[in-house]
Amino acid sequence: MESAYIRLLIQSSISLIILSILVFRNAKKMGYSGFLWLFVSLLYWPLATIYLLAALPNRKLDQRRKEEMLLLKKQLAQRGLVNRRESSAIPRQTISDERTTR
Repeated sequence: MESAYIRLLIQSSISLIILSILVFRNAKKMGYSGFLWLFVSLLYWPLATIYLLAALPNRKLDQRRKEEMLLLKKQLAQRGLVNRRESSAIPRQTISDERTTR
């Protein structure tokens, strides 16, 4: 009977460590501190920290989007396709703004 409890404790501990390592890897992939999330995951329930981490924005993806947007604006400005004073390349008047003739 006692060995069953010890075996259950060992299996639970291994599951906790494996889930915490998954939290660590996902946190690093998303641009957060992996060790901080590993520590939080070990203190609290790992599945709760996975859900919390999934709800947070992906920092690396946001940073890459900003860098690509700046590069794109720079390339468009070099080609003269964007007026540097305007914030958007979309014309102010669209097709639906034109008056129809009857």
